[in-house]
Amino acid sequence: MRSLRFHPAYKNIKRLRDIVAALVKHGFQPFMERLHLTRLISFPLRLAGRKITREQEALTPPVRARLAMEELGPTFIKLGQILSTRPDVIPHEFIIEFLKLQDSVAPFPFKDVIAVIEDQFKRPVSELFASIEESPVAAASVAQVHKAVLLSGEEAAVKVQRPDIERTIDTDIVILSYIARLIHRYIPESRLYDPQGVVEEFSNVIRKELDFTLEASYMERFRENFTDDPRVVIPKVIWELTGKKVLTMERVHGIKVDNIARLKEQGIDTERVAHLIADTFFKQVFEFGLFHGDLHSGNIFIINENTLALVDFGIVGRINDTMKQNLADILISFVSADFESITDIYQKMGILPEGIDKASFEREYYDIIMHYFGRPFKYVRMGELLLDYIRIAARHDIRLPRELLLFDKCLIELEGLAKLLYPEANILEEGEPYAARLYAERFKPSAFLKNAKEIAADYGEFFQKFPDDAGRIMRKVIEDKISINFKHKGLEDFMGEMDRSSNRLTFGIIVAALVVGSSMIIASEAAPKVMGLPVMGIIGFVIASLMGLWLAIQILRSGKF
Repeated sequence: MRSLRFHPAYKNIKRLRDIVAALVKHGFQPFMERLHLTRLISFPLRLAGRKITREQEALTPPVRARLAMEELGPTFIKLGQILSTRPDVIPHEFIIEFLKLQDSVAPFPFKDVIAVIEDQFKRPVSELFASIEESPVAAASVAQVHKAVLLSGEEAAVKVQRPDIERTIDTDIVILSYIARLIHRYIPESRLYDPQGVVEEFSNVIRKELDFTLEASYMERFRENFTDDPRVVIPKVIWELTGKKVLTMERVHGIKVDNIARLKEQGIDTERVAHLIADTFFKQVFEFGLFHGDLHSGNIFIINENTLALVDFGIVGRINDTMKQNLADILISFVSADFESITDIYQKMGILPEGIDKASFEREYYDIIMHYFGRPFKYVRMGELLLDYIRIAARHDIRLPRELLLFDKCLIELEGLAKLLYPEANILEEGEPYAARLYAERFKPSAFLKNAKEIAADYGEFFQKFPDDAGRIMRKVIEDKISINFKHKGLEDFMGEMDRSSNRLTFGIIVAALVVGSSMIIASEAAPKVMGLPVMGIIGFVIASLMGLWLAIQILRSGKF
């Protein structure tokens, strides 16, 4: 029967129990109860989880969620980082808190660092490096970075993957998939946000991050893009000492961008740095279509007020020419206060669902716009505006492309850094020249010619294929081979409930049959007997009692009577 099938997550029951226990410990007992997972932990822990301690009362739910993720280790820390790029899924308060997960991981032992390097290259470390510093300069959820000196004497930085991280992540992803399925099943309001899709997206992202050769390739691409721009330094990849689990690059010297005191101590103009960071970001977006997707302070180093260095290319955003044009239109609409046209841009992008109440959406959107832009421009917080808009989009079932969400998340991080460096910083003004240039390019004769060629090619391909396609359709019609497939949506849960109900009904009938049959055997006084009662009748009653008790427990656990 369906209820007896076990999900693969139960193969790692200890880890699943640890996850539930950690969430209960940090005050998420009601959430675990809704998912029917508290049965996996001990009764004393369940009882303790029902009481909010004074320490928990002093912490907000986002803080407690962050603490739980830190306790659960690398996979959940990385999940929090990925969720911080999904303001359409989690509230603003959680995003701000999850952004703090970047540099809060304890390093793993140096002997494991050596073991991973030697396993990767099948040679002793002494034959690969002149020296490696034992203490890491940075420790993250997937890897940590150590200073090193190459045999040539060149200074380097070595990024080393955590040992057994792949196996840990594989186990946790199976469990997260199971929890997402329970969320979809028991918390109907979550279905708008597609929890199973979020886990699948997380799985794809983190598996790519585990291959350092992919990150190294992106570093080389960024380095090539900025070849003619001395303002941006991208570390050179040392390919002969780079593999799937080890990434060796040249070392860059600089000051972390959020170390304002040190920057001022070195006589660096923080206002110029704010302009520099913003300008180089918009250059990545509107000129290259490839941008650094993780702009937290640990990934940006200031060499001088005219030069910065970017590191850690584990998360990269890519946008095509069409998306670049759309982003340019949106940015120009903001700068020119042409707010009515923004909804038309989203409609052109094809992200507004069919049947949307456009009037209601525009009314809500305009209220938010006026809330922010009804004040002097220097007081406008683009990050808050973007988050409010994304929440409205979620309410109207608008699915924003992942790259657009990543762009929005980068704008939020960029604005935070820029205002930290220079409180008067205006992100919109920094991006407007790039957007305006891109907007103007579409009206050049060369752009019209290019579009005409593309349209002609598309129509040419269509007319070339049309006779063959039309012939295939007509042959199927003549031969009566045309078929139409219908797919029911929204009936999965109903069918599941019907399946469970029929199983329980069948189970109940079997129990009733056992009771009736056992009663008939006892009434017939058939041999053999024990204490004057027929043995087969007693056995039948015992089995019926156990099965009935099991059925009752299942019904009680489901919470549906």
